[in-house]
Amino acid sequence: MKGDKMSSSYVMDTSSLFSLFFIDSENRIQAILSESYILDLTAYEVGSILIKGNDGHIKGLNNDAIIVLTKEIEMVISKIKVIRLSPIHISEIMAFSKSTGLTFYDASYVFYSKNLNLALLTDDREMYVNAKRMGLDVKKVEELPN
Repeated sequence: MKGDKMSSSYVMDTSSLFSLFFIDSENRIQAILSESYILDLTAYEVGSILIKGNDGHIKGLNNDAIIVLTKEIEMVISKIKVIRLSPIHISEIMAFSKSTGLTFYDASYVFYSKNLNLALLTDDREMYVNAKRMGLDVKKVEELPN
């Protein structure tokens, strides 16, 4: 796996996916999506955030609004290429998570970014700082070219 190069340029985490909903330009959103991969666990993270309502972007939304938002997210993520978390990488990701203090989810994004030689796209401050410290190419949505 190490050294394999996919044609897209980013592994996008859930924080960056949510940031896309605040971009006014449909063309810019489509350009970012076309250059991005998500992990299969992204859908679980999105569902967890929406069901808990603990994300500042959705706090206070009623159930009907959350269902509408879920359908919009579903349409968006159905257009993104997906990296399937491989069972043979679980122990490596766990060791990486323990050594960095990142959650298993966050460590998974960093792991695949590093091992597929793709930039990491995250708006999560802790993951951004950790990835930078590791020498990875990491960007926030706001840092991407228009």
